[in-house]
Amino acid sequence: MRKSKAIDRIDLKILAALQANGRMTNLELAAKVGLSPSPCLQRHRALERQKAIHGYRADIELAKLVDFVEVLSFVTLHKHGRSQQGAFERLIDQTPEAIACYQISGNFDYIVHFVCRSVGDYVELHHRLIEEEPNIASVTTNVIMSETKRFAGYPLKELVEPAGENPG
Repeated sequence: MRKSKAIDRIDLKILAALQANGRMTNLELAAKVGLSPSPCLQRHRALERQKAIHGYRADIELAKLVDFVEVLSFVTLHKHGRSQQGAFERLIDQTPEAIACYQISGNFDYIVHFVCRSVGDYVELHHRLIEEEPNIASVTTNVIMSETKRFAGYPLKELVEPAGENPG
C-alpha cells in the first residue's frame, strides 16, 4: 500500500482532467475544474512540484505504425538479495523492449511486459537476458493475444474518496 499526500477535490479534478487530456490549455483546464486561470495554473504547477504529475506523453496507437508482439514474462530469480534483485532490475531498465516491470508476490518474483517486432525477436531477447543475468532461475512467457481493456488512467475518484461517500 502506497502512502500519499492528501489532495482536495479541486486537485482531484485537475488531475482527472489532465489524465484525460494532457494537452489542454490552462484556460481550458481552469474552465473544466471551475477555477480562474491563475489559481488553476498555481495548483497545476504545485502538483508538478509535488511529483503528483510524473510527466506528459502521447498515447501511441502502435498497431497503426508497425507489426509487433507483446509478451508478459513471469521471472523467478535464484537469489533474492538486494544486490541480485538490483542487478536484474538494472538489466531490465536498460532493455528498451521491456516497457514495464513489476516486482510481485507469489510464485514469481517479477512480471516484465515486453514489446518486440516478432516472437522470434522476443526469443533472441530472452536468450540474451538469460545469458547476461545468471541469477534468472526461470521465465514463463505468455504472448498477449489481444488487449481487451486499455489503460486509460487511474480511477482517481474511487481511490481518493472512501467507499460509500457521496460528496455534494
